[in-house]
Amino acid sequence: MIETVDIPVEWREHLHPRRGGAAGPEVVPDEVAARRAREWERAARPIAEEMAGHERTDPGLAQAVRARLDGGDDPAGAAVLAAVAVKYLDGIEGAAFVDAWVLDRGPGFAACALTEASSVVLGPLPKPAPRSANGVVRLVAYSYANAPKGWRGEIRRATSGDHSDASWWIAEDAVAKRLRALLAAASDEEYRDAVARLAAHRGDAQRRRTASYLVPTETAWVDESLDDSVEPGILGHEHVLASMSTSSHAGRARWVPSTPAVVGSLLDGLGADAVPFFEGALASAGYGAQEESRAIVLRALREIGDERTFRLLLHRLGDKGVPAALTETAERHPVQAVRALAPLADDGTVRGLQAGGLVRGLLHADPGLAEALPPATRAALLPHPPVPECDDVPDVLAGRPARTSKADWADPAALPQIRTRAGDRALPASATRALLNRLAKKDPEVAAVREACDAHSLAEFSWAVFQRWYALGAPSKHNWALAQLGLIGDDTTVRRLAPLIKQWPGEGGTARATAALDVLARIGSDVALTHLFELTRRGKYKGLKARAAAKIDEIAAARGITPDDLADRAVPDFGLDAAGTLVLDYGPRRFTVTFDEQLVPLVVEPGGKVRKSAPKPGPKDDPALAPAAHALFTGLRKDLRTIADQEIKRLEKAMITRRAWTPEDFRALFVLHPLLGHIVRRLVWITDGGTAFRVAEDGTYADLGDDAFIPAADARIGIAHPLLLGDDLGAWSELFADYEILQPFEQLGRPVYRLADDERAAHRLTRAEGLVLPYGKAKGHSQGRWESVDADGNFAGGWLARRDPAGLCVVASLSPGLGAYMYGDGDDQKITAVWAGRAPAHAPQDSVPLGDVDPVTMSEAVHDLVRSAS
Repeated sequence: MIETVDIPVEWREHLHPRRGGAAGPEVVPDEVAARRAREWERAARPIAEEMAGHERTDPGLAQAVRARLDGGDDPAGAAVLAAVAVKYLDGIEGAAFVDAWVLDRGPGFAACALTEASSVVLGPLPKPAPRSANGVVRLVAYSYANAPKGWRGEIRRATSGDHSDASWWIAEDAVAKRLRALLAAASDEEYRDAVARLAAHRGDAQRRRTASYLVPTETAWVDESLDDSVEPGILGHEHVLASMSTSSHAGRARWVPSTPAVVGSLLDGLGADAVPFFEGALASAGYGAQEESRAIVLRALREIGDERTFRLLLHRLGDKGVPAALTETAERHPVQAVRALAPLADDGTVRGLQAGGLVRGLLHADPGLAEALPPATRAALLPHPPVPECDDVPDVLAGRPARTSKADWADPAALPQIRTRAGDRALPASATRALLNRLAKKDPEVAAVREACDAHSLAEFSWAVFQRWYALGAPSKHNWALAQLGLIGDDTTVRRLAPLIKQWPGEGGTARATAALDVLARIGSDVALTHLFELTRRGKYKGLKARAAAKIDEIAAARGITPDDLADRAVPDFGLDAAGTLVLDYGPRRFTVTFDEQLVPLVVEPGGKVRKSAPKPGPKDDPALAPAAHALFTGLRKDLRTIADQEIKRLEKAMITRRAWTPEDFRALFVLHPLLGHIVRRLVWITDGGTAFRVAEDGTYADLGDDAFIPAADARIGIAHPLLLGDDLGAWSELFADYEILQPFEQLGRPVYRLADDERAAHRLTRAEGLVLPYGKAKGHSQGRWESVDADGNFAGGWLARRDPAGLCVVASLSPGLGAYMYGDGDDQKITAVWAGRAPAHAPQDSVPLGDVDPVTMSEAVHDLVRSAS
């Protein structure tokens, strides 16, 4: 049964109470209009008689006209006379004929006459649509006005070549609506008579469509109309939509005109099953006049208490007016909202942020709504049980705060409690309101609150404020709700915010994403900096990557170090112990977390068995410790998906660019780092004096002969490129194989390309010339470790250049060259010359001997070109 919804009075033009929905407009036959229609029919009789005699007039219609002229009750004849009057007489109101037919011969006759009228056409057959030279149809209007003067033409049935809205009564949409309303108001006996009589007048697609519209209770007739292949015109299509009344009809229409009458009828006839229609209508609504259509659809969706409504609105979150409509709909239908949105809450997407904010707001207002959720979801979304308020508050929040208009939506009563440092008390509402006021003013003094409050509850409060703001459509006048995350947020805030920053530019939120970069910088933790670095390396939006890089440069400059140095110091330790492990305490069971060569976390059972994931808490485990430990591992694994690959690639780049550290920094930043230590022990390191060594499990250093090694205090330590290991490369490879050490990236097994003596003195590397690179790989090089930008910052697709640590370039000249804005397919690129110089250029006029280039850079350059060409 269709759920009854409240339909605005002005939307009820198509409603039909016999479908079980709302009542349509109340109408009764108009005696005055009927008298006028009878006079118009008498005036049209001579014209109709003349046309009935035309040689091309349909014989059946000619017979029906003559029967009507003789005083008979043929509905088709009545339809023709009305059509003739509308076409050839002046000042005719088509709806008047409906009143005359109903009063003179009853609603059943009127329904049959109007159904017949839907396929009656007056005038010559339409000419074939002309086509242009390429076969495309040119739309040209043909009308009776083009016929010779005095020639009225024939009476015929409509064909597929006729415009489907050409019938006289469709031009006046009020005609069909009026008769439909009169039929709905008729007695049960009259309505049954109309249905029975109409069965004999459904001869073609136009008539079947009209009959279905007039008596939509005949669902089988509606099914037949939907199956008809004839494409209805605009008004005919509206009548098809207005006839639908069962769930099987949902999704059968190709498009939905978002008019009040159509939307109201779908809402009335289909209830929640109309949601698929409204989804299509929202997708097609754009700007200008269509904004009114969007408003109509959103108003209709607010009436439907169905879970599909919330998923639809959440999907269209970026459309104008949708956030407000989603919030209002959730407040009107909270149970359905919680059921639909809770599974999507906080999934790391923008939609998840919106869903989480709405659900938490609803649950705060009515905790009983949580009974509709699964236990695990309920525990994650319900607010923690309240604790008593504290007596003393931080000085920065003391005093009596004014109620600020900057926060009529951030009500302390609707937000999580902020607990004191001990966790057994909470800030009173007055102090919370004072905090909100200061946050709204972006007052940096609120940082003092961190000292007095529990950091986790403070961050949860901060995120709830942000969620609430975003659930209201993120109004720009309250942008402080985003900025305050940087004042009282924590690493959990960073992890939640980073995925959103990546999405916002694609949804028109570039300014918001940029502001969020400031939040990460303000938090400034290792996790925050790591995510900032990650944003500079990944993502689809170059502008965002550039802004993240600029923010990194600002932070590094403020600390007096380079961005690379900042990256060294920004690797989180994730709470690992000095051995680089983490204990998961389930109460009666304990597990140890360690890491493989790709920094993938592994769980080691007490017996030594290694698992890829933490076991789920069991009935014998501690009910508090076990879920917390499981959640800890889940969070760690999620963080490492971002950080592990980033750090491994950073160290590989350090090997290629020959970065080096002091022994003190090397030990502090790498050897003793709980996470990076797992990678450090899988690599061969080398001093600037040429001594290679590895880091043992106990953190000591050992040379190739496994003898202890201590680098000189003034040495510089870097990751050994295999080229630098010389004749010892094979021995190091054998040693790592004996110890079963897997490396995080290709080091000892990396291909090495050394210049021959004659090549070192040469100015061209002829062995690499003639290689052909696929366009995509060559283009990828230009956006990676190679350059293709001239001194003025312009793209130069004729060459690729790679710099060594001293600034010299290895240059590969390309033919025919790369396109500046061309992506995807393109011409293969032939390497016409490989040379070295102090600056890249199209031709090697100022080349230097190849041996002047750093050998590691030369090896890597040749390796890239050979690998890409193979």
